[in-house]
Amino acid sequence: MAQPNAPTPPATATVPAPPPPFRLFRYDEDYAYLADPARRTGPLDAIKYIPLDDEDAAVLSFGGEARSRYEYSSAPVFGLRAPGHDDFFLQRFLLQSDLQLGDRDGLNGRAFVQLLSGLVAGEEFPKPGNQDNALDVQQAFGEISFGDTRPAAINSDATAFRLRAGRQEMGFGSFRLVTTREPTNARLAFDGARATFNIQRMTFDAFLVRPTDQKIGLFNDGQDDNTTFWGLYSAFPMATDRSLVLDIYYLGLNRENTRFASGVGDELRHSLGARLSGKAHGWDHDTEAVFQFGTFDQPGRSQDILAWTIASNTGYTFEYVAWKPRIGLKLNAASGDDDPTDGRLGTFNPLFPRNNYFSDANLLAPYNFFDMHPTLTLRPTDSLTVTAGWDAFFRYSTDDAVFSPTGIVIPATASDGRFVGSTLTLAADWAINRHLTLSASYAHFFRGEVVRDAGGKDVDYFGVWLTAKF
Repeated sequence: MAQPNAPTPPATATVPAPPPPFRLFRYDEDYAYLADPARRTGPLDAIKYIPLDDEDAAVLSFGGEARSRYEYSSAPVFGLRAPGHDDFFLQRFLLQSDLQLGDRDGLNGRAFVQLLSGLVAGEEFPKPGNQDNALDVQQAFGEISFGDTRPAAINSDATAFRLRAGRQEMGFGSFRLVTTREPTNARLAFDGARATFNIQRMTFDAFLVRPTDQKIGLFNDGQDDNTTFWGLYSAFPMATDRSLVLDIYYLGLNRENTRFASGVGDELRHSLGARLSGKAHGWDHDTEAVFQFGTFDQPGRSQDILAWTIASNTGYTFEYVAWKPRIGLKLNAASGDDDPTDGRLGTFNPLFPRNNYFSDANLLAPYNFFDMHPTLTLRPTDSLTVTAGWDAFFRYSTDDAVFSPTGIVIPATASDGRFVGSTLTLAADWAINRHLTLSASYAHFFRGEVVRDAGGKDVDYFGVWLTAKF
């Protein structure tokens, strides 16, 4: 029985939910939760949600990023081009503003602008515009939408539509074919239009764009008039919790002055792809297959394109073991060209892949290859992730070239061999807090017969970068 004079226990304080993490695409962030004053616990929350009227129908938000990155390579491009080593500092600043109009359930409007400053110091190789870009517009688009188009609403049965036009970053599925190219100072962006339709947890995207032409200087980035990119991308959840998702897509590319082992020409390429991904009971899997067809026109002759790729990433995480180890295995293959004179181009084109597709050393690109890439990931703490991997890389066709992110790096005639080399990688990411992340990466490339026959060397790479976001 309670004592008659017992003091009244204090009311239990309600602890506000923690703020969400920053997203890869900053335009996907949603700060509507800051309409509740109790959720404004951070020193910068005042600029993340600024109501411009009494009904919060017009809201302005600001955000940004500062990243400092150091990279060293003992033998860039396998040492096939001077100088013998390269080390440099990259400094990236991003500042964005996001104006949203409407009530989310009806007709809404939006304007998003993001400015970029990318600086380089200490470089040995001349750096392109995606690294050395003093000040320019990274993204600037207008948008109209009907219904709730926030990423968090995808898992609902609500119907929503969005039309976006202007300069924008894009990424689909596993980011194998369309991604941001994050390691560079200026990430990949596109000029054009994109429409998104959500219905019954399904998502449909249609777009027509051109990649930006990033240049050294001030506010001089235009669009690449030699390249047109369009497509339809759909995602179908096979389970209500999205533990299994099927993606089906078509991507079209028209690019002038494309170089393959058979020469330079104009490429019209169509890609049909399907991807099945999911995560359940400790297992995660991601398998994708793409078939490509089209034409490759050179002066005096035309080749039909017939190419393909199959990629997979499967792993198991021991959730109830110390450090939660994940053992993973990537198995990938992409077709190469068997005969440059047979009237058919068999080299798979990965379209717009990330530069560090295989490692941060940026030595190889996913053309004409097959590889085996086991990995081990550990989480000593909730904020620290450490990953080790070993990737054995081979040419699929010994009559086709070896490609780097900038094009052909070893011509087909340099070697009769198949084994290009293997790479040992070590990487660590420490989330110091919500705003600050410290990352480091080491890679050692052991040359195989193809690189050795071309006169190439083993390569050591090291990178470390500190990123602050608000």
